[in-house]
Amino acid sequence: MQAVLYFSDKQVREKLFAFVDAAQGLMLVAGVRHGAAMTRPPQAREPFAALEDVFGHVLSQVIVADEGTPEGMWRDPLGDLGDRLYPEDKKRAYAAATGYVLLEGGRPRAVVRKHASPTEDLWFLQEALSRLSPAIPAPDPAKRPGHRRPEPAPKAPPRYGPASDEATPPRGRRAVSPPPAVPDAKDPWTVLGIERGTPKDEARKAFRTLIAQYHPDKVAHLAPEFHALAERRTREILDAWEALERDEE
Repeated sequence: MQAVLYFSDKQVREKLFAFVDAAQGLMLVAGVRHGAAMTRPPQAREPFAALEDVFGHVLSQVIVADEGTPEGMWRDPLGDLGDRLYPEDKKRAYAAATGYVLLEGGRPRAVVRKHASPTEDLWFLQEALSRLSPAIPAPDPAKRPGHRRPEPAPKAPPRYGPASDEATPPRGRRAVSPPPAVPDAKDPWTVLGIERGTPKDEARKAFRTLIAQYHPDKVAHLAPEFHALAERRTREILDAWEALERDEE
């Protein structure tokens, strides 16, 4: 069984809690970004599709999709679930909100953090699930992400390289390549209006408070150009929060 909930749904938090409370066996809960340009539905993307195909008989899934719309950007159903599952452990609550939560009978059994690719996520999810159910085999240890054969040492370059049209630097000076261009990027701490190194729970509160100021209901009475400004500002705040989440990982 796969269920998909959306941030834009005003009842997304209540529906998510209802699925968790009604769970009988193993259940996976996770969030995904699902913008307008994404053609495949969330449940058809990896690692969810592979988990359903192979282990769907013992594992149900609830996928919470963030469409990136102003209507849903101020909601945090996964953060609320993390706080509910781990009320005394803020670190684990944050890990649950940003990763994959595995539950059994509505109770949290494991949290798997997200990795660089769905393929890596699938390996670690199967490893965690194999510890919870004898019906799910452990993944191949040889295919563990990051398990690579040592690469051979690079061959030394020829003593004299090919002729070059570049001018030879004067004797006693070294040729220095110009530093690579660094794209301009707004500092996420500055965007969120908090000091660098602020604890994650305090940073999340600041994020929620700030993004709520630009909710469509707050700017509905303003001119259209302010609506566009609010959407642009909302996107900046969301991007800044995602940057902090990536740094945390």
